Amino acid sequence: MKRTEAGYRCTALVDDVLRRTGVPEPWDINAWLDRLERVRGRRIDLCALTFSPGSATGAWRAHRDHDVIAYPANTASFHQDHIILHEVGHMLFEHSGRCPLSDERARRLAPSLGAAAFTHLLDRVHNGGDEYEAERFAHLLHARVTTRAVPRPRHHRPPEDAGTADTLARLTTTLDDP
Repeated sequence: MKRTEAGYRCTALVDDVLRRTGVPEPWDINAWLDRLERVRGRRIDLCALTFSPGSATGAWRAHRDHDVIAYPANTASFHQDHIILHEVGHMLFEHSGRCPLSDERARRLAPSLGAAAFTHLLDRVHNGGDEYEAERFAHLLHARVTTRAVPRPRHHRPPEDAGTADTLARLTTTLDDP
């Protein structure tokens, strides 16, 4: 797909999603995600993790009845919003990725988790076109909704189901710096 075509698709998706959700005043990503959940009929759980320099900065995982977006706790709130919107772009475009980790690498990173479970939990690699679309979507939407106001601190919503809460607790324990 050509970048101009991807740009048109991104603009159309941003127009559509903002028409359907509206924009909270002042901008608040949690309030906007609440609106997006109602429009889509699917819960979105946010998971703040400590990411290391050079590693992926965000991840999206679709479950049967909800979505999980991981983003770095150790960056500015404006940057967090952008990363979350990037992952929302992947989600709304229904991008699928492939897992980049071997079973051996997954075992080293998370010895307490089954390798197959870990490798497919959050980490996926998208092709260049998918990354361009998600980034373009995030940029366009973020530019349309933000103001010059200082962002308020983020209020995290814990997952509602015990299985996701347990998985996120294990991920946090595994991936956070000691």
